[in-house]
Amino acid sequence: MKPEIVKFSTAADRLFPAGGDLRKLSGGYRFSEGPVWDKRQNRLYFTDFFNDRIYQWTEKEGAALYREKSNWAVGLSMDSLGRIVAAEGTSRGVAYTDHEKSVMVVGKYQGKILCGPNDVVVSRSGDFFFTDQYPKDTGGPRELAYNGVYRTTPGGEISLLNNEIGRPNGIAFSPDESILYVNDTDTQEIFSFCMKPDGTVSEKKVFAVLDRSYGDGAPDGMKVDIEGNVYVTGPGGIWIIDPSGAPLAVLACPEYAGNLCFGGGDDKTLFITASTSLYALSMGIPGIVPYRNGE
Repeated sequence: MKPEIVKFSTAADRLFPAGGDLRKLSGGYRFSEGPVWDKRQNRLYFTDFFNDRIYQWTEKEGAALYREKSNWAVGLSMDSLGRIVAAEGTSRGVAYTDHEKSVMVVGKYQGKILCGPNDVVVSRSGDFFFTDQYPKDTGGPRELAYNGVYRTTPGGEISLLNNEIGRPNGIAFSPDESILYVNDTDTQEIFSFCMKPDGTVSEKKVFAVLDRSYGDGAPDGMKVDIEGNVYVTGPGGIWIIDPSGAPLAVLACPEYAGNLCFGGGDDKTLFITASTSLYALSMGIPGIVPYRNGE
């Protein structure tokens, strides 16, 4: 199908190659989420949150079940060794996950159980940065009074970066990892933090505010291309915002979009997890995909 695109600037023209189709790759999920691309395997992993599953997809084989009983995994990332890193709802931790088990990296802060990690990104240094919000769907006792943004080493040494965002959700780095972006699902805001050499962050600044008048949707999944443009789910579909915070375009989706990532052989395929389905669209600018050793 031909994508429906609202462009705010002629600068958006180069984002969308002429004649590109929005393809439906698979369907039948309850709520698809958390896609991440494995460059060496040419394989996409994504979650079906409400069915407690992780799926894999390849161009040749299509979609197939990868993991049952995923601890309600939501967002996925990947470390430099190719291990899948999952933000898990029912374990309320961040863990390495494979087709049969999870190995917990961190599940507590200052001795208290985390609220419910939602999304995660792995830096080139190997640290995990993740958002933590009390899960409305999985519930359970709450020990931390706030939702937060955290950093943890692969060994589980955790530090709180910020606890002043109401419902932190999507998280992503700028291309040089000097800026950390975090969005707030409730307020439609995207915040930026300058990264400090010691791994802490500056005070948050408002990077952009999405316009609710464009339709249903809210900030959730978020990724960045190699030129620093920020792609985030929001009202009406996928918002693309330039590094200054100015909106470039809104890409409409056939279903409510929850998350997205870049991948494919040239890193130009935008994979979109949208409610019951998985979609893909070829873009004009490559996106950032997880770093792998030797690349």
